[in-house]
Amino acid sequence: MRTPPHRQTWARPVLAAGLALLAACSSPPKSATSAPAGIGTDGVAIAHVDQRYMEDVEFRRISEYFTGDENKTGRVIERTDPKQRAGRYFIVSLEFHWHTTLPAGTQADLDYIRQDNAEPQHQHYVFSTDTGTWNEILLGLTGAAWPDKDESIIAWKITLKDAAGKVLADCQSFLWGMPPTTMATAATAQAAP
Repeated sequence: MRTPPHRQTWARPVLAAGLALLAACSSPPKSATSAPAGIGTDGVAIAHVDQRYMEDVEFRRISEYFTGDENKTGRVIERTDPKQRAGRYFIVSLEFHWHTTLPAGTQADLDYIRQDNAEPQHQHYVFSTDTGTWNEILLGLTGAAWPDKDESIIAWKITLKDAAGKVLADCQSFLWGMPPTTMATAATAQAAP
């Protein structure tokens, strides 16, 4: 049985376009930490920051059951204790632009105030070179840095820097910019039953 002529005229171009689209989608994204320092740093911006407690099992992907290694593909995951996965995480979503990459040696500074301690805490992360990201960075307070699952953070500030210390992007919570007395009042209000 022959295909009607009117179907043959559009079938080949549609098939060719579909195959070209599939070929373009099969190439993996470049690692966010593999670009040379200074290349593509213009336009790095933090779109959104979320924070929550995450359990160990939330990081397991099926490939880990076969290889035994954590699969960090598609995101940067840095922790205060690399051997502990469970903890409080800041999920930093970057604004996506085609030619924007984070340079090798990118660092993050996380300043935060816990509900149980009004003194600002500081953590410094240096992104490992074997991790990559498309648009998500997870900064984890794990191990001794975050012993209590039910504890919360009342104020925070995140700064992304290149290897030389130049600020690439930063973001802070509303309360971080408030006077210390306002933050202390917020901590007391959160701690109240």
